[in-house]
Amino acid sequence: MENQEIIVTNLFKMNNDYNFKREIRIKEAILFNSGTIEAPKKHIISKFSKSSESFFLKPGKETLRKIPNEYDMSPNVIFNNNIITGNWTFEKIWEYLLKISIINQITFKKVLILIYRNCYFFDHQEKNNTIRYLPSNEIIDYIEKIEFSLKDGFMDKFSIKEIGLYEFLHFVDLLGWNEDVKYHIVDVQPNFQRYDKKVGRVNTILSIISAPLMISRFIIDVIEKTKNKGIIDVKLITSTIQKFSKSRGICVLSNKELLNYLEPYLVI
Repeated sequence: MENQEIIVTNLFKMNNDYNFKREIRIKEAILFNSGTIEAPKKHIISKFSKSSESFFLKPGKETLRKIPNEYDMSPNVIFNNNIITGNWTFEKIWEYLLKISIINQITFKKVLILIYRNCYFFDHQEKNNTIRYLPSNEIIDYIEKIEFSLKDGFMDKFSIKEIGLYEFLHFVDLLGWNEDVKYHIVDVQPNFQRYDKKVGRVNTILSIISAPLMISRFIIDVIEKTKNKGIIDVKLITSTIQKFSKSRGICVLSNKELLNYLEPYLVI
């Protein structure tokens, strides 16, 4: 029987240790050699199977902006010698998660709690003064079981193959890391004074969780109301739009809302 308790996670409260780990990663990224946009330097972060690895390409496209993010990199994941996240945007990330929500709502919650754990380094380890996403064998087994069921779900509901869950989690980790690098460097040093500490990794990954949660409620409502000939609750989607408009593209649910939506896996 599947051990549900293994992913039960305490609500995280920001602390100095967490931000110190973010600083370690920022310092590491600063030292990565940079190539050019046409020929970026590849920096392998993790090899997590015979056919999969996560890596940064440096520099990233945001270095070309009028006001450049000079330390921007491009996070990527390779599977079977193919880059499978090369053009991934928030739209693609949310599409992937919303498909999971349609396949199975319980599985959707499990995936979101794994992303939440990823955000706050619950499944990271410090190794040779580096911080890496290295879940325990028990967590990896749990992820693999979810991934096995999702393969059938993606084919059944959408007739497609999707990125593996473990590859996706590694990509999210690098995406959050890069956001910290973009916003928390001053004079070639980590600096968490210029912006709120939630800017970067925290707001990015919590938006990855929050937006699909809110949109999923509307999708499920439409499916159920259509089936039962009920009245669709349009406010479920308009509230999401309003949250985006007020926060200029960042969609982060409150701790109270996250506890409500992600129970029984997120607890106080």
